[in-house]
Amino acid sequence: MEEKMTYEQAMQELEKTVSLLESGNADMDKAFELYEKGVKLAKFCEEYLNEKEKSIKGEE
Repeated sequence: MEEKMTYEQAMQELEKTVSLLESGNADMDKAFELYEKGVKLAKFCEEYLNEKEKSIKGEE
């Protein structure tokens, strides 16, 4: 799912997910689902930035 997103799309989705979690309006199952989604999105963003950093440093 996240692999087809751009970095900007993933960040927007992550911000929405965090906002929903912080609102406290989700039941326990939904909160776990949102948390899992947020972890995946954060990992996608981190890996994207790591790849770009390697590219800039010429470590490809």
